Amino acid sequence: MVQNKSNKGIYLVVFLLALAGAFLGTSLRFFWLKGKSSFEYLNEKNPSFENAVGKAIYASAQEEITQTRRNAIVQSAEKVGPAVVSISVIQIRTIRESSFFSPFRDDAFDDFWGRFFQPREYKQKVYSLGSGVIISEDGYILTNEHVVSDADDIKITLTDGREFKGKLVGQDFSSDIAVIKIEDDNFPFAQLGDSDNLIIGEWAIALGNPFGYLLDDTQPTVTVGVISALKRDIKRGNENERVYRKMIQTDAAINQGNSGGPLVNADGEVIGINTFIFTTSRGSEGVGFAIPINRVKNIIYDLINKGKVEKGWIGLRVQDLTSLLAQSLNIKEEQGAIVIEVEKGSPAEKARIKRGDLITEVNGEKIRNIDDYKDNISFLKPGERLKLSLVRDKQIIHAEFSAQKEPEVKTKGEREDLLGITVSEITSSLADRLNLSGREGVVILSVEANGKGAGLGLQEGDVIREMNNAEIKNMIDYKNAISRVKSKRMLVMVIERKGGLYMVSTNL
Repeated sequence: MVQNKSNKGIYLVVFLLALAGAFLGTSLRFFWLKGKSSFEYLNEKNPSFENAVGKAIYASAQEEITQTRRNAIVQSAEKVGPAVVSISVIQIRTIRESSFFSPFRDDAFDDFWGRFFQPREYKQKVYSLGSGVIISEDGYILTNEHVVSDADDIKITLTDGREFKGKLVGQDFSSDIAVIKIEDDNFPFAQLGDSDNLIIGEWAIALGNPFGYLLDDTQPTVTVGVISALKRDIKRGNENERVYRKMIQTDAAINQGNSGGPLVNADGEVIGINTFIFTTSRGSEGVGFAIPINRVKNIIYDLINKGKVEKGWIGLRVQDLTSLLAQSLNIKEEQGAIVIEVEKGSPAEKARIKRGDLITEVNGEKIRNIDDYKDNISFLKPGERLKLSLVRDKQIIHAEFSAQKEPEVKTKGEREDLLGITVSEITSSLADRLNLSGREGVVILSVEANGKGAGLGLQEGDVIREMNNAEIKNMIDYKNAISRVKSKRMLVMVIERKGGLYMVSTNL
């Protein structure tokens, strides 16, 4: 019985399907015989049908194309673009003029030729261009320090064509960051992102004004690439004391004039400040570098409120480990930085660090030489903890302590009226504060605005190495040399500035 009922159900379903198929076939045949498609038949009853459907399909396609074009890169550029500014600067630069004999000098004759043919230097007005990004509604602008260093005049141009006189409120040479202020309100500004959360290969968008006003347009140029690498350490040059550590590498094109502009992620947040490129052609070759924005955020408060970065002080002076030093100190390690001085009352002294200790790690990072050491402590803030690994008597020891506020330089120096300068012995604190390479010579603490020294181009932080062929090692040498200068009424002086030697001369 159950089997019969099941068969009857199947027969009923088959019958209904056949009936439906017959009806559908008859309908299609009717329209076919009429020579019209179902679409044409409906359109005959409603003439606006075809037009409405066509428009709907076209509008949908256009909307899809528009959405595809307005991708994350376009939206990021639109979001940050109004906050990008052009910076026009008149700088007072010291120009070093090479001597005729410079190309023919070698190490063997360097001292001989150097005494007679040292390069001459003089000051000159130089016009330069760069970029920046507004970071607050009241007009604070981030840029590179090298864009505005020694600026005599700063002009800021917004994307809407408005121009403002810029005021340099803070700068830091070692980090290459500066802050400019323009006066007004309701400025468009960019949001600062998180450079510690970047992914190699993610989109990177560089905005700026390459080649300045050559294109006769205030709108920023947008170039796109990816984050090529992270935490790139750039080897410092002999005359470059800037610290380019843990930089962001990108292949987004960065050209002359882009310096100081923002590097942006796909969310329209500033993740770095474009700083320089590696190039053999003076143009972009896909290897550009930006300062991570988290490092910048760490010093913005100091730059805005104090005009400079308040740096942590630990009271150590170090030098590279040489093979001779390693042998004399019975050290087996081949790399590290040797402690040569520990200041009294310093955090390092309280942590029982001693002269002759070999620093091998700072906060877990390997220390190969003095550059590694400087790179790791250059951005220390007062109160920040520091962990050192050291080798002493073939034993590894650890020291942990906090950096302190940099002490005030107590020495007042001695004023020299003949040149209108104030000079001092080079103490350990002075060497750290002024980033001096050694302790020999006397350092210039101040220069009288209208004095003879100012006319010679002398600056605070210059180290006097030689006067009228007499070597200057300390204040006694300096005083003796000055007394002889007064009788001769002629002065030829060799000074050291940022690792370079310069010669200046004058009649007194």
